[in-house]
Amino acid sequence: MIGSQTGGAVRSGARNEFGELLPVRPATGRPAACLRGHRLDLDLYEKLASYSHRYRLHATLCEVCRALEGCDPSERRLAEWAHLDVASQQTSDAAVGEGLALLVRPPAAGTLAGRIDLHLDGAQVATATLSICVLCRTATLDYVHVVADYRRLGFGRTLVAAAIARAPSYRWTVPLPTGPVAQSFRARIAMRRADRPCSHRAS
Repeated sequence: MIGSQTGGAVRSGARNEFGELLPVRPATGRPAACLRGHRLDLDLYEKLASYSHRYRLHATLCEVCRALEGCDPSERRLAEWAHLDVASQQTSDAAVGEGLALLVRPPAAGTLAGRIDLHLDGAQVATATLSICVLCRTATLDYVHVVADYRRLGFGRTLVAAAIARAPSYRWTVPLPTGPVAQSFRARIAMRRADRPCSHRAS
């Protein structure tokens, strides 16, 4: 169970007392469309700026999607999604509070591989490792993992955006993983396939 200690009480979210787990997307200004592709920049229907108490993040709600999901309970919940600023990354020694947060772990001495963790209420729910070479101006997204109970929420793609935010002008590559689930995720990342390791990378 994910929880954090606050004044003697545990904030777990197990009973949805802070709201359900919403999809998450990197914050990139005002969204033009919802997660189903309904245009939000047209005055055709309501679009609300909401707030996720579960994540402690601002969110957007599409009323068309909410009506659609209300009519068909089997529909995937995409009406509301939270916005995470991927440029706002805390260092690994920072105290992790409540909500959703990105923590950066710099490379160990003599290596290029660093790590970005996604924490929910102080517990790690996803992680990505990356190697950035300043000399070559190249970067490799080595590995992305999301805890099984938190998949299909956009945590993986948010970590990819957080990695790119650390070196936006570099040439990014990603190795081809094994397994259908990992390959399906990889196919949605607009990066070249990694060929050979950077010459400055420790063996």
